[in-house]
Amino acid sequence: MLIEILRRLHRWISLILAPLFAVTLVSGALLTLEPILGAGASRPRAPVDTAALAGTLAGLDIAATARGLDVDPGGTTVELKFAHGTQAARIDIASGTMLPDSGRADFFAVLHDLHEDLLLGVKPVVEYAAWAMVLLILAGPFLAWPRLRNTVAGWHAGIGWVLLPLVLLPSGTEVLRTLDVGHVQLIEPAPSNPPVAWAVAISQAAEADGPAPIESARRLPGGGIAVTVGQDSDKRILIVTSQGITAAHGGRNWMKDLHDGIWAAPWSGWVNLLSASALLGLLGTGSFAWGRRRLAARRGSTDAGAEVLIAHASQTGTAARYAEATAAALRLGGGRIATASLAALQPDDLRRYRAVLLVVSTTGEGQVPEPGRGFVQSLPRTDLKGVDFALLALGDSRYPQFCGGGEAVRAALLGAGAKEVVPMARGDRDPAEAWQDWLRDVTAHLDIRATVAARPEADLPVALTLVDRVRLDDPAHGGTNPAWSVTLESQTALDYRAGDLLLISPGDGSPERCYSIGSAASDGARRIGLTVSLSTWIGDDGQEHHGATSSLLCRTWPRGERITAWLRHHPAFNVPADPNRPIIMVATGCGIAPFIGFLAEREAEDSRGVSWLIFGNRHRGADFLHGPRLGAWLQAGVLARLDTAFSRDPDDGAHVQDRLVEQAAAVWEWLTARDAVLYACGRLSTLGHGLDEALIEIARTKGRQGPEAAVALVAQWRANGRIRRDLFD
Repeated sequence: MLIEILRRLHRWISLILAPLFAVTLVSGALLTLEPILGAGASRPRAPVDTAALAGTLAGLDIAATARGLDVDPGGTTVELKFAHGTQAARIDIASGTMLPDSGRADFFAVLHDLHEDLLLGVKPVVEYAAWAMVLLILAGPFLAWPRLRNTVAGWHAGIGWVLLPLVLLPSGTEVLRTLDVGHVQLIEPAPSNPPVAWAVAISQAAEADGPAPIESARRLPGGGIAVTVGQDSDKRILIVTSQGITAAHGGRNWMKDLHDGIWAAPWSGWVNLLSASALLGLLGTGSFAWGRRRLAARRGSTDAGAEVLIAHASQTGTAARYAEATAAALRLGGGRIATASLAALQPDDLRRYRAVLLVVSTTGEGQVPEPGRGFVQSLPRTDLKGVDFALLALGDSRYPQFCGGGEAVRAALLGAGAKEVVPMARGDRDPAEAWQDWLRDVTAHLDIRATVAARPEADLPVALTLVDRVRLDDPAHGGTNPAWSVTLESQTALDYRAGDLLLISPGDGSPERCYSIGSAASDGARRIGLTVSLSTWIGDDGQEHHGATSSLLCRTWPRGERITAWLRHHPAFNVPADPNRPIIMVATGCGIAPFIGFLAEREAEDSRGVSWLIFGNRHRGADFLHGPRLGAWLQAGVLARLDTAFSRDPDDGAHVQDRLVEQAAAVWEWLTARDAVLYACGRLSTLGHGLDEALIEIARTKGRQGPEAAVALVAQWRANGRIRRDLFD
């Protein structure tokens, strides 16, 4: 918990101060060009005409109030510095005249002022920002272990770890300078009475040190003047008082030279440029990763002044893809569009739009997909007169209830008084053609210019052979649901992520069944892992029957024999792209399938301490599916927590929703303070209702929400992707 709180502080402090960091880092990176180009303080100093300089200073009335002076490396001008808040004066040494541009208006001079005080005279703000940057850099390695992965988060952690000393250079040296580390502390031999004049100090220093170039001078509290002569390693300080001249030790401020990149110019300038670039890289990758995660968390999108709502009810992602494709086509035609899952909507929300377009798939035996069922159930209590809608239903004509989900939503809308303005279209298996025809009719009705719409990604056919299958439950125990771990292999590389879907048909024209992929795909991966439950029931004849596809996978498919399956991407149920984002996985029975792949992905990313699994089944000793592997992940730290519920064990008897309520404080803390995503996979008839009740109870007790507010909060979590469900019957 403490680590996560520190991560959140690290993230938000970085984001809040990002503009200030960006200004100081960009200006600092540009200032590294000074030593690289041999400009500024790194430029070789030319001898100065000390007699002319002394004469010029003696003839200037303003010199009496000066606090210090800097001689230009070229030896032609001198800049007088006064009390804080008073503008410096630049004087031509030869003529003694004040130059018209007495401010620092050259490119590098402006950069120096921007870098030091933002051109606003707020140097303390920049110093505090340097302290904050150092603390963030030092905390970073303790909050994220280095991982070799080609992701934005991977590069962010890699830069921070590998280049830690380098990225500390700019801010670290600045912080040490604020503490006066490296600053030359001078002690006058004796007070100077009367105070030494500038001209006298310059003349005596030149007489004592010969041809060494004069760099600067500053007034000391006792009336003396410290004159800095020489350059680089030959730099030294001479203290001039009314009693004489004394050499001081430690003339070079190494901390300042390290910060400015002039300690070994020009090469030191390149080092400082690299360090500034690395810091900018950390700022950029961190900000980008945060922005991308916030964008990905949005489940819908809304244009300003949206007039058309496109809603979807999708079980496996196909309807969602066609809804997004519809939105993209209408936006290209000039439409102002809002998109959302039906799970995120209340029926009254439809009134805000002049037209509502719905894309609805079908699941089970002609049922509405799980995300849309709550919406449909609330329609009979709603009056939607004045709402215009058009619906695209997706289905498979090989099932008896072809497009039953779309038919049910349509009937419910009509029953609530909504008006169908375009006839319902039906997409059979591959709905691309039906979708384009429906889209043409919709754009004509809406008077939105028709555009050439890109088809959504189709399922990818793959040829697979059975490599291995291992039974996961103990048949000798009895009372278990038979389950197997099935390994399939392709002859070519496969492009998928854990949580994507594999569609397999048993042949003879039977419809495909979807199975969650439970393996991690590395580059060039050719294998897919599934966890499959053998579907079993007693028919009217009194005999035991088995599901055709599950029987093929678990029993009858010969090893080495090849069949064609289809790969379907399911991004709504993939593990977050940020491997450091916590996840809670709630699974019952073979609902563990995708989460085995989630954990395999996180193991490959070396992601530690941010994954929590709550698994439930009947018997610990007989159907703790993948138990040994889960135990190994827990021991290795890939799993931060593993909670189980075995409903038919005498010493347990709990379900996963009971575990959620028992761990309510931790669940609430993960979902709110730790920004976790909760995934649930299992049977809708058992896990679905119990999960909602448990989360509402947690929101009510730990979040101190009222009953209606708790229900609304859980609905909001589902809408914005904080809760992601893959539930089936």
